Amino acid sequence: MKTQVTLQLIRKDWRLNAPTILLSIIGGVMALGVLLIGGETPFVLGAGFFFISMIFCASFLPMSNIVNERKRQTLAFIMSLPVSPAQYGVAKFLSTLGMFLIPWMTLVATALYLILGRHVLPNGAIPIALILSAVPFIGFCLITGTALVGESEGWSIAATAVVNASYWIAWFLLVSYAPSLTRTWTSPVAVWNAAAVNILGAEFGVILLILVLTMLIQSRKHDFI
Repeated sequence: MKTQVTLQLIRKDWRLNAPTILLSIIGGVMALGVLLIGGETPFVLGAGFFFISMIFCASFLPMSNIVNERKRQTLAFIMSLPVSPAQYGVAKFLSTLGMFLIPWMTLVATALYLILGRHVLPNGAIPIALILSAVPFIGFCLITGTALVGESEGWSIAATAVVNASYWIAWFLLVSYAPSLTRTWTSPVAVWNAAAVNILGAEFGVILLILVLTMLIQSRKHDFI
């Protein structure tokens, strides 16, 4: 019975946030389509709006799916259901993560297709594209973790503001302190040097750590408030 209720809660979240997921995918794919024009200006515009689509989804989904549910005061109804606080928290965590992964993976796959299939960019751009794409994923995890664990609109807004203001710093540091990434991005083949492998591994290590810690804390909750 509790499992069925948990699944219903996840389905409800997906139905409510489907427009956001679709909008992120359409926006990102259209941005990548600009790259087909060719030239420096279309590249800058296309790449910029591609990452903006990811950042929009990473910021909006946690606020919509977690914070706004508390603002709409639906917890009283949730508390009346045969589901524990831990199960509710885990369901909210899984639904938010799953909804973000759909547009994120779709956009990354589309970018790889344009590089490998349409040759819009040289294959050497693959490592840096994946590394830069992982940064919004980290931002999403931080915002989602703060929204779930902090259970406060103020903390969630603060986390969103800090994360969104930090993207350019993260990308600047990557370009400045890992110059090998920019030196090899025009190569006809993807160059997986030590810097690329270590940075990408560290990014997904951080993602996994944040997700595990959030899941662990949520699974131990004993009340909804």
